[in-house]
Amino acid sequence: MRRLIIPALVLLAAILLSIPALFSEVEAERSVPATSTPVTNTIVVQVAASDDDTSVQLATGENRNDWIWIRMGTSETRYVNGLRFQNVGIPPKARIIQARLMLYKSEWHQDFPVSLHIRGEAADTARSFADSEPLASERPLTAAAVDWEIDAPPPNYDWFDAPDVAALVQEIVNRPGWQSGNSLAIIIKSSEDTEWRHYLDLQSWDFYLHQHAPKLEIVYETDVPVPTSTPTLTPTPTLTPTPEPGRLAIEQAQTIHCDARYAGDTRDWDNNVIAYTGCRPAWPETGPEAVYRLDVPYDNVDVQFQIFPDDSARDLDVFLLTGAYPEDCLQGADANLLHTGLAAGTYYLTVDGYRGAAGAFTLVSSCTFHFENDLYLPVITR
Repeated sequence: MRRLIIPALVLLAAILLSIPALFSEVEAERSVPATSTPVTNTIVVQVAASDDDTSVQLATGENRNDWIWIRMGTSETRYVNGLRFQNVGIPPKARIIQARLMLYKSEWHQDFPVSLHIRGEAADTARSFADSEPLASERPLTAAAVDWEIDAPPPNYDWFDAPDVAALVQEIVNRPGWQSGNSLAIIIKSSEDTEWRHYLDLQSWDFYLHQHAPKLEIVYETDVPVPTSTPTLTPTPTLTPTPEPGRLAIEQAQTIHCDARYAGDTRDWDNNVIAYTGCRPAWPETGPEAVYRLDVPYDNVDVQFQIFPDDSARDLDVFLLTGAYPEDCLQGADANLLHTGLAAGTYYLTVDGYRGAAGAFTLVSSCTFHFENDLYLPVITR
């Protein structure tokens, strides 16, 4: 009998000893982190203060941080330009897919090509270019660099892009001290290959139109945990709760600004207008129309709107109106509308579908302001 009891006790002890291990395995299974899925984000930051852009003369060390121009290249001396972007909301170690530097060309330039060298400031957060801070030409730089040769002058008074600077931004956000909301700076230097008087000027923040200051559009990717429960979705508001046939839903219009880009989709809207009798009465615009509002603060303004459908087969048109009705239309165009000499006031823009077309698109807006000479000449001659 004792021979049977001893093996039974041994077996019972083994079972009892295995129970904590079983609970540990269950707990380990419960603590496995949620799977992650890559999420792509886009932000646009812009120079936002006088001390956030500068042109430094290498020969003299003069810090032109209050100049209305940013001079890239070499005139009487080689220039080093600093562009600082504040409050850059990119988390540490994010994967930078694209970084597009957008610059606004002024009227002034000389010979070409203009040879440039672009780096980032190697700092956890970039300081301003105030006179009390180190010059843009004296700051530590990223190992990542981009060479840029401008062979011909870009169009005057318009935006143009520098080469992709994603590698520079990636090196900065990979720094141990980088945090979301820090500032980063781009440094552009006239290279040794640039000949004398090969340069062009950009509009700086100190020009009378701050919205023409340099911009940086960054596309980045992060890993976001997949939620374990279904989130509560915020209901999408109805754009036109009481649509009126023949009248635009201007009460639901999205406000837009000069020199910006917006993503839209006409399928999110109703089809209230089928022909714009004030400008294009023969065009059957039977698709739904997205509606935007633009407030023009000054007289004598040229506006341009460009539509880029996600599917080039979709025939989306653009219309500029002074009010909510088709007879208020000033001008209609096939994807590219330019209207000159607008007076100050509120205007409405629609993106509509020819013969029922509908879909997603990108809207790009730009404005040129024309002032009397006595308004801006004293500024230019500073």
